[in-house]
Amino acid sequence: MELNKTETLKRIISEGSSYRSLFFNHPDAIYVMDIEGNHIDANPSFERLSGYKIGELAGVSRDRISPPESETRREQFIEEVLAGHSVSESMAFYHKDGSVKHAQVTYIPITEDREVVGIYGIAKDVTDKVKMERELQETQEKYQVLAEHAQDLITTCTTDGTLLYVSPSVYTLLGYEPGEVTGKSLKSYCYPGDYPDLLALSSVGNGCKMRVLHKEGHYIWMETLAKPVAGEQGEVSQIVSISRDITQHKDADRRLRESRQRYKSLFEYNPAAVYSLNLEGEYSAVNSNMVQMLDIPRSKLIGRSFLSNLEKSEKNKGEAFFELVKQGEPQYYETRVVSSSGRKIEVSVTNVPIIVDKEMVGVYGIVSDITERKEYTERIQELSKQHELILNTVTEGIYGLDTDGVTMFMNPAAASMFGYEADEFIGKSSHPIIHHSRADGSYFPKEECPIHMTVMDGHARSVMEDVFWRKDGSSFLVQYQVTPIIDEGQIRGAVIVFNDVTGEREIVRAKETAELAAQAKSEFLSLVSHEIRTPMNGIVGMTELLVGTDLSEEQREYAQIIQESGDALLNILNDILDFSKLESGKMALAYEPFSLRKMLEQVAELFKPRADEKHLEIRFRLNPSIPDYMAGDAMRIRQILVNLVGNALKFTDQGSIDVTVDMIKGSRPEDTVLDFAVEDTGIGIPADKLDQLFQSFSQLHPVINRKYGGTGLGLVISKRLVEIMGGTISVESTEGKGSIFRFAIPAARVEASGKKSASEFQHDRTRQSDKVAMRILVAEDHPVNRKILQEYLEKLGYQADVCTNGVEAIDAISQNAYDIVLMDIHMPVMDGLKATDLLHRLIPEDRIPPIIAVTGNTKREDKEACLEIGMRDFISKPVMLSELKRVLQQWGPSDEPRLAPN
Repeated sequence: MELNKTETLKRIISEGSSYRSLFFNHPDAIYVMDIEGNHIDANPSFERLSGYKIGELAGVSRDRISPPESETRREQFIEEVLAGHSVSESMAFYHKDGSVKHAQVTYIPITEDREVVGIYGIAKDVTDKVKMERELQETQEKYQVLAEHAQDLITTCTTDGTLLYVSPSVYTLLGYEPGEVTGKSLKSYCYPGDYPDLLALSSVGNGCKMRVLHKEGHYIWMETLAKPVAGEQGEVSQIVSISRDITQHKDADRRLRESRQRYKSLFEYNPAAVYSLNLEGEYSAVNSNMVQMLDIPRSKLIGRSFLSNLEKSEKNKGEAFFELVKQGEPQYYETRVVSSSGRKIEVSVTNVPIIVDKEMVGVYGIVSDITERKEYTERIQELSKQHELILNTVTEGIYGLDTDGVTMFMNPAAASMFGYEADEFIGKSSHPIIHHSRADGSYFPKEECPIHMTVMDGHARSVMEDVFWRKDGSSFLVQYQVTPIIDEGQIRGAVIVFNDVTGEREIVRAKETAELAAQAKSEFLSLVSHEIRTPMNGIVGMTELLVGTDLSEEQREYAQIIQESGDALLNILNDILDFSKLESGKMALAYEPFSLRKMLEQVAELFKPRADEKHLEIRFRLNPSIPDYMAGDAMRIRQILVNLVGNALKFTDQGSIDVTVDMIKGSRPEDTVLDFAVEDTGIGIPADKLDQLFQSFSQLHPVINRKYGGTGLGLVISKRLVEIMGGTISVESTEGKGSIFRFAIPAARVEASGKKSASEFQHDRTRQSDKVAMRILVAEDHPVNRKILQEYLEKLGYQADVCTNGVEAIDAISQNAYDIVLMDIHMPVMDGLKATDLLHRLIPEDRIPPIIAVTGNTKREDKEACLEIGMRDFISKPVMLSELKRVLQQWGPSDEPRLAPN
């Protein structure tokens, strides 16, 4: 069997010319063994590596080829290869000449039909590498002995700074155990910015100085020398470094440099001119400012007497001061020096003796140019005179304090307001004299005084109202500004500028009183309105019921007079309330989409009965280009139209009334303007009376007033409403022929939509609710109002349950299923708002019927409060039959969705 494998092996290795070429020319030894480990074939490199030809090995004993340990490993490898595995390892062997060689040997199985028939062997000579590694190890062992006993820090690291070895001295120098830092990056221990370029450092063999982190948290200055360690290919693989603690040397060097720098800075960079003189008064050193001041080169100044630079008249004084400083006494004086160009310079001089080992060796001098300061002082004196003139002229009170609050100056206006002579005030603490008490007479602590605070913290303060006290003990209201006096960054005091605002405050208080009075008037009118509407509800309601009964002609005439009078009184009441709102500025606008066509139809329907009575025609013309919906305050626009059409109808007995509406388009939808005109053929207005039309309570003529009635507020209210909506109103009239009233207001265009708004459902719905059975609850405490509601409901074909307060209403709704509830707002025990709120808390929503507020309050905010609390709609007192019919139609039983009013 083995013989057959050997023959197969020989056949395999003899085939393939490419293989043979690679086999014979490969630089590594390649050989073939049979499965017993005998050499069958080898390339020329095998002979170069082992010294044997392939034929010579058959008669050579194995102990002459391999050391025992290598032979044992070889046999193990052969077994692994026969099992189908490749192996590779460094092995020792004997050269033919007897020397020991090392090779990296790789065994690869040779297979035929999945059966191992032989072994390839590939051997690479690594003798030199092994020798080098052994020598390196021996060197490292010696190096380690040296490193472990050295006082300096010895380290080995990779080129990226990873520490491979750290000598034990690291504990003495830096407080770390070697194991704590081995494997860490050197960079993590270096002070930021000190970490060197390791390759550059080692390549030039230079040292570097860096700060290294001690375990206790401070840094140690160390000087480091580094050398590279080359790898197999000659590249730098490791860096060995030796570091020494130079902290003390660094500190000493730093102190020396700081001392020199301080002296150099004091001498050379001093803003003044600095020099030193020998005992003869000659310059031994000068700084650049001295050179610049005198405009003389440094080389010419050295060795020259300082007296040569003084003005002639100052030389004797300079010499006398020099003799005094030579006696060891510092001298300070002012003099004049002359530059090379002849410019005279005012200077202050400081001379101090230079004493070494108790011996006077020279004089140190500092010269400061005070020319500008002297000129400035002179200008200040001049300005002080001008400022004093200004202070004495201004009408505001002005006085100044030092940091202790003592008055430094005071102008005549301030002294006059305080009732003092200025001399009485200056030099005294101001707070106890003029600011000791508050307006109520209570003590005013100095620490809480804004003036004192500014003196302390340097922040300017403005006080709109405070009290100062005069010499005679009286007080006056002041407005003042306190500003700190700051010189060279230091607070030196404060300046107070004040005005007597007693008269101004009286005007403000009068204005506030008037505003409060106006507010009280508005509240009074609102209260009176509510109280009047309750009996008005009885008058109007009962009259309407009375007119609907069987009456004689005379009785019907009387009832209609009462009805018309009630309507007139109600209109007057509404006008007064609207006027009150406008006067107090509380008239709020609500911008919502509305149908202008529907609005005109409503106005036409409102005035049709009266127009028919007078045999007048009212025509409404709407420009077809106006969109179906506009955005604006529909209620206020309708109110203006009703006022103007009502006036036209009142003063026109024959002819017609024309109402036209046009639109002026802007570039944007919100820039659109609606233009209204109401033209009549009535009595007209005299030209000299036109300017009185829009004045409060204005009536053009007593006779007209007696005939037609009215408060004279309708046009005033219309004008105010137009103006607060951003529009204009005007009139054209010819006496005896008629009038045209025009008003234009902004109203944005609204794009058409497929959905109906709430207002469309509310104008479009015409269900006949009087044909639908409804269960109704009336909650009303006033017997007349209760009676009217019951009678109205009976006229419409309904019966109603009644209760007199909110508690009874809650009890009734809890026990019965009502279709609609008419709830008065003001009732005893519990009002309507509270009752509605509790109902929504106590009863499931699907069991709560629509609750309609019945209120005498006509303000928008009151109506909004009703809706917010959970009520669905509201009707105002006096209740009109048409309004009652509307809410029944809208909120009675229906399959259609119910929508709240706009």
